[in-house]
Amino acid sequence: MVSKEKLDSIKERLRKENEDRRKTVIDYFNNMKPFTSIDNIPDIPITDPGTYKSIIVPNLIRCGAIPKNKLKLNSTYIGSCRNASEAVWNGERFIYRRTKFGYTYDEEINHFEDDDGSDLFVPIQEKS
Repeated sequence: MVSKEKLDSIKERLRKENEDRRKTVIDYFNNMKPFTSIDNIPDIPITDPGTYKSIIVPNLIRCGAIPKNKLKLNSTYIGSCRNASEAVWNGERFIYRRTKFGYTYDEEINHFEDDDGSDLFVPIQEKS
């Protein structure tokens, strides 16, 4: 069996590592430069809801991501998520065409302001 002291030491080390990771994420997002292409959009980190709402979302918008309240219904947007670089806004979520295992189908994805723990779309420009 592991001693209580050893467990406490492990817990403290993990707590410190998590806090260091959180500080690194905050620093990165606070110092991001404006997006010049979809290649500049960072992956969305997994973090606590407070940090996400107060740090990640405002900095994405500051750097050029389009907030939900500025999106136009049925418009196509250029942006970034794991599987697409353009998607159509349906008023609630984005829809994009996905090909997987030889099949192509429509898939929905949340706007970055609606983090649900899954992939998110970060729109930066309306497609003309």
